[in-house]
Amino acid sequence: MQRRWVPLLAVGAVLTACSQPVEGVAVAGVPGQAEQFEPCSIPDDAIAATGLKPETGSGWLEGMSVKAWTNCGWEGPQEDSWYRFDVLFSIRFTLDEVRQNVAFRDFKEVSVSGRPALEYLFEGRPSEEGCGTSFDTAEGVAMISVDALGTAPPQGDPCELVRRHTIDLQQYFPPSI
Repeated sequence: MQRRWVPLLAVGAVLTACSQPVEGVAVAGVPGQAEQFEPCSIPDDAIAATGLKPETGSGWLEGMSVKAWTNCGWEGPQEDSWYRFDVLFSIRFTLDEVRQNVAFRDFKEVSVSGRPALEYLFEGRPSEEGCGTSFDTAEGVAMISVDALGTAPPQGDPCELVRRHTIDLQQYFPPSI
């Protein structure tokens, strides 16, 4: 199994276990999901400017629905596509709940473009294969991650990549609290 599917399935399972229907207007045809920030709405030119491949942007895997979260992800640059950059967003959860999630470890308080954020690694995975950063916004919580793809060894620091791409795209996220 490629490394990519392990984190997606793990995060999906954790998020599904935590999610509950939310009142509001349906987003992207998913009943029960309140209108909220849609990561796939980040313009393709902004994705390309940060070095990610805009044509790889997509939401949940086919047949997968997590009612309390929106999701989009993009593969790394053509010349260095050993990783995937994912953005999840929820109006239902908070940064404190991310901190309490047993799927994450080694939490570190950081600042990303002036936003207080929480950086973490994924439980049961080597640090060189993935990293996540989350922050509260005026509209909900953003969970951003870099995950190694395929079987080739990682070619960089996933936490550095999360920070760099998040800073490049920060203007597209809802404002800070």
